[in-house]
Amino acid sequence: MNLLSLQTTRTRHVGNDPNVERYDPDLWTDEFAFLNQPAQADIQSDLFYDYRTNVDAYPKWQAWMRARQPRLLVIWGKYDLSFESSEPEAYQRDVPNAEIHVLEAGHFALDTAAEEIAELLRGFLATSERSRSATSANASGLASHVSVR
Repeated sequence: MNLLSLQTTRTRHVGNDPNVERYDPDLWTDEFAFLNQPAQADIQSDLFYDYRTNVDAYPKWQAWMRARQPRLLVIWGKYDLSFESSEPEAYQRDVPNAEIHVLEAGHFALDTAAEEIAELLRGFLATSERSRSATSANASGLASHVSVR
């Protein structure tokens, strides 16, 4: 498999989405043109080879998430062939309160689901702001009821 071929570049965008007509072909033809510039073959090969260090780090990242329980929004493309379809649930196991959304999209979910993603982000950020405001209000209320003698 040639990672820089037009077909592979197209597949990164479309994955196994049965609704290929939703994608603008400029998405992968522009990327293909970029990837075929001088020195890109070496750069992309190095990046692909180095990805193994990400995989090696997964247990550390997962342990951090289990320990810290961050507010977490996961947006996943259902037709992404780059990752396993079970991976969103792995986030949920590590962070049970994570907000998980699997969209009718490929690896680059913004290609076809930009509006939906924007709405999910707005909602997530709004609940983050409300949560932060409530925490601040509770802290302020507590401080106003504490006196030092």
